[in-house]
Amino acid sequence: MKILLVISLILGLFVGLVALSGCGKKETTVKLPGGEEVEVQEDGGKVTVETEEGETTYESGEEEPTERELGVPIYPDADYVAGSGGTASATSEGETTVYAGGEWTTEDDFDEVVDWYANELGAPTYTSSEGGTKSAAWIIGDEENVTTVNITEEDGEVTITIGKIGG
Repeated sequence: MKILLVISLILGLFVGLVALSGCGKKETTVKLPGGEEVEVQEDGGKVTVETEEGETTYESGEEEPTERELGVPIYPDADYVAGSGGTASATSEGETTVYAGGEWTTEDDFDEVVDWYANELGAPTYTSSEGGTKSAAWIIGDEENVTTVNITEEDGEVTITIGKIGG
């Protein structure tokens, strides 16, 4: 149960990081369900949460993630969807977890985009064509890092969603 509370807090903080990135330094005490209090310190795009278990620092940015941050190439004719992603990191007890992700669109044909990624990444892990929606997905990774690439076509629009999480 405690892990669910921590995960909920982390997700809430991640969503709030982007909104808080322009604000000045702020310290707050938050009381979690169950009575535990956590100290939250915000300074620009950096949030530090202090609990009984220790301290975790979160940082985020709204800029388009790079291919290096994503761990896979971005389709050459794709346009980044502003506000669809960015990068974030969490550091706790000396270990850092990094997330990078975003969404891109292209006017190119779905099959052309899938073929390009298949040439770059190998055969897709999953493909589907149901109810007028086409999709292809790759899951690439190891014990340290996982990257997903999802390509969908719905109503003639091709969307590429890429996300990476790792240490």
